[in-house]
Amino acid sequence: MACFSEFSMQPHLMADETYYDFFPAKYITQYLERFVDTKVYADKSLRQRIIFHSPVKEIEQNKEGGWHILRSDKQRLSTRKLVVAAGLTSQPNFPILPGYGSFTGTILHHKEFGSSSILANPQVKHVAVLGGAKSAADIAYACAKAGKAVSWIIRASGSGPAAFASAQGIGPYKNSNELLYTRLAASLSPSVWMPRGWIERLLHGTAVGRRLVDRLWANIDADARRPADYDGRNSEKNGFSNLRPDTPIFWQNDSTGVNQRPDFWDVIAEKVKVYRQDIVKLQGSSIDLTKDKIEADALICATGWRPSYFSFVDTSLAHGLGLPTSLDVEAKPEWRDLDSAADKEVLSRFPSLRNPPPHHASSPTSSPFRLYKHILSTDPTYNDILFLGHIAVGNNFRAAEVQALWATAYFDGLLHAPSQADMEKEVALGVAWCRRRYLTKGELGHWLYYDLIPYTDALLAEVGVKSHRKIGTRDFWAPCVAEDLNGIVEEYLDHKARQDRSTSKFKG
Repeated sequence: MACFSEFSMQPHLMADETYYDFFPAKYITQYLERFVDTKVYADKSLRQRIIFHSPVKEIEQNKEGGWHILRSDKQRLSTRKLVVAAGLTSQPNFPILPGYGSFTGTILHHKEFGSSSILANPQVKHVAVLGGAKSAADIAYACAKAGKAVSWIIRASGSGPAAFASAQGIGPYKNSNELLYTRLAASLSPSVWMPRGWIERLLHGTAVGRRLVDRLWANIDADARRPADYDGRNSEKNGFSNLRPDTPIFWQNDSTGVNQRPDFWDVIAEKVKVYRQDIVKLQGSSIDLTKDKIEADALICATGWRPSYFSFVDTSLAHGLGLPTSLDVEAKPEWRDLDSAADKEVLSRFPSLRNPPPHHASSPTSSPFRLYKHILSTDPTYNDILFLGHIAVGNNFRAAEVQALWATAYFDGLLHAPSQADMEKEVALGVAWCRRRYLTKGELGHWLYYDLIPYTDALLAEVGVKSHRKIGTRDFWAPCVAEDLNGIVEEYLDHKARQDRSTSKFKG
């Protein structure tokens, strides 16, 4: 699954390091290195087309059309059409830590952890890890396996620790991801990206259907918690019970990961101290928490990311494009009316979202993403710039491939956006649904963790190519793997050629 359709991951190269077909991240790096060298167009590889070590400082719309791009080396590029594909995981999100400058140990963001000497350095004996999601878990595990004393800090004021699904699959599914990326599994999640039809009405519009879906999700949640055994592992020892998720796995409010190591829970329970407290201050080698004090030689902040566009898109332009800005900037009253109407529609369509469980709810500090299909500004003034990779999903390869095809069709003129009013109405519906479906994680309107398959289906349908690419019932229950999209570019080119011929004939 973790590859593009036309370029195999070559799983035989990592056979000794897989766990239910999950593998270390280093193989993704190797895969992308091979990809950019292998893909050649007009005698020039993708690597040769990349300008390295040249961050973008600013983008500016050209009054005559197109965009100017100012690079950090003061070089200026101009283009008629611009795609921003910098994604959501390039700029580290560092927390504000009182006493940061007085801490005598090493402080790193988890982006730097893999290239650091933390694990090999004998002077680093005690590592503190800040964060509650998958990255924090991976780092705590790696440090414990390396023989370090580990303190894992999860903020009491945050959304809590992530849920960890088992890697093991069931029945015909080799792993849990294969089951997740089926239309069968997608139908169990109330999603505005699913086509409206009898399946949605049955499962989410009737009391019987909702009870069935609730029971299935309760079983999924129980299956995820069972291997951890939060109550049976001497749960108070080392604070292990602090890893119990605050909300069921359905809601995603505290994020979700996959346990990719057979000894993960044993190592964490025995060798890692877990604190559910906030950091009050850093001083010397001490980390003062709300109730306790930790001595540490290193603090690893697994605290997520900031969208990269913050560094090259000014506030006014971001607002016009439909990117998150401060709440006082998004002053358009129409959005409030659209959001209110959309929220009513979401609750009417998905009654199960009316009553979420008690959960941490942070107050929004910015407006949400307001991009049509999570790609295009609703303002026709900006119809020559697209944003790819600005959604949170579990499989970025499929999302990237399908978004790129949609962008190509749009810039080719094969795909025409609806009116601004219709786009804004759809965007408001997506934001209202995301906030109800994913709670705090959904505040920015771009969290689509369980919705990758219906989302990419919707994009492919707009492009005019087949999204359902398996025969018979397999299309519903079999996993959507990378190979399913084989030949989709050729299918698009054939479709475009037919449209071009039709247009030429009409003009003639």
